[in-house]
Amino acid sequence: GHTLNKPSDCPVNQDHLNDQLKLATGLEFSPQRPEYRPWRNYGRTFQLALISVAIGPEKSQATELGRLLARDGQITADEYFHFLAQATTDPSPALAAHAWDAKAEHRYPLLFALRFLLARASQGENTTKIDQIISAYQSSDFIGNESQSEFLKIIFDENRLQNGRRQASESIKVLAQISYLTATGSEITVSLVPEDAAALFEDLSPVGGTHLENPSEEIMRICSVYPSAISELNFDYPSTVISDTQEAGFSEGGRVKRTHITLERNSKLRDAFFQENPSAVCDFCKMDTKATYPWTSKVLDIHHLLPLCSGARTSSQGTVLEDLVANCPTCHRAVHRFYDYWLGENNQSDFKDAKEARATYALAKKSFQE
Repeated sequence: GHTLNKPSDCPVNQDHLNDQLKLATGLEFSPQRPEYRPWRNYGRTFQLALISVAIGPEKSQATELGRLLARDGQITADEYFHFLAQATTDPSPALAAHAWDAKAEHRYPLLFALRFLLARASQGENTTKIDQIISAYQSSDFIGNESQSEFLKIIFDENRLQNGRRQASESIKVLAQISYLTATGSEITVSLVPEDAAALFEDLSPVGGTHLENPSEEIMRICSVYPSAISELNFDYPSTVISDTQEAGFSEGGRVKRTHITLERNSKLRDAFFQENPSAVCDFCKMDTKATYPWTSKVLDIHHLLPLCSGARTSSQGTVLEDLVANCPTCHRAVHRFYDYWLGENNQSDFKDAKEARATYALAKKSFQE
């Protein structure tokens, strides 16, 4: 959006948001009336996402986190969504109309959901019903920072399983854009081995500090602690993603590429993709791997077509699979090497957007075919 493309601290007049958002996204905003500004429809979402805040009745301003998100390669999906989980409170300053109270006892619903998933995965229970998470949160008085032993007391309590609410379900699915998570309409799966899930559980904690009375100032305060909060988390998942970056085809490593590799090695995501796309043909070289290697049907890798820092998109039905293609292992490594070459030639750490990432993959295919 317009606010994100202005790295300065100057507030932006909301009158200009409509045309800028349409230009940036290619999407129409309805209704088409001058007095109906995008902030009226999306301001709550922008603030819940910690992207921007309202400054008075007519202007908005990007947060520090929003400005980082606007720059390619500065933040990975894993970093952003883990921080969002640690920073989202109930009550929330983004919902000021619903009685934000800086002195209230604050709970962390997304952090609770993520740690609930990780606690179960640490016990070998990798798939969890979304209703079970919602039920456990509603029927417990947990804040989200409780110990693993306390979480273990509630995660297998079947009496807590009951129907959840749609809004809470959709909020939990937002977290499924993390590289090791996969969502269906009703479940979330963690693709981490127990020791990595347990270690990450211990690393996660609420964003601290004294809450501010002014909602916009509170959101700005939360975003200001992003660097220190995220530096305390380990995104290597060392026991799950055993192979190093070079084995994946990249000539050198880095946090952005590591997120990309972790997502592509998400076993649940791979299974879901091939269940919907049962072909054994490599999208890149067109080799029929089933014909070439008749003794196996699982030679192909999945390749993620979005920028390297991106997670897997989600919808109300679950994780979106249309951003994935199937590559044979040799072609997959070659694509990653091509990305290294292209990014180096263009002096970039990542692709600027999905259009550029897809175009670069298409260019690699064209170069191979020639």
